[in-house]
Amino acid sequence: MIAPAAFMDNYATGWSLDGLREGTFAWPVPAHRPLTLIPAADIGAFAALVLQRREEFTGRRIDLASDARTPGQLAQILTTALGRPVTHQEVPLACVRTRSADLAAMFEYFTIAGLDVDVTGLRRDYPEVGWHSFTDWAVTQDWPVLLSPARARR
Repeated sequence: MIAPAAFMDNYATGWSLDGLREGTFAWPVPAHRPLTLIPAADIGAFAALVLQRREEFTGRRIDLASDARTPGQLAQILTTALGRPVTHQEVPLACVRTRSADLAAMFEYFTIAGLDVDVTGLRRDYPEVGWHSFTDWAVTQDWPVLLSPARARR
């Protein structure tokens, strides 16, 4: 079983983009709390590796992440990638709960316990995956298109 951490790709959709259009990385996690992250491309690459080497992975659970960053660090990386200031704003869990109890429970878990993934060990043991850091991921996004007013949610 492969168990991916939070998806980097979620930062280029929905309410994340809404905030980034205004220069805010609004996320329901304190600025100092590390998050483990992974892009979809790394999940796919690792899944392919598992299928190629089934005997090695049969009966195991592998927690996946390719980077660990605090929301404050993510805002700094996004500032560079977007070429304009982005600040982290902690969204209260109560606000998230009004939209989704499940989503609020997930962020509460991230805040209290977090995901403990050995990012360094994964990178060392499986270099063929070609792991991406959040910076690697962020600089490859087409932010002008993603943030365009035409793509804003109505």
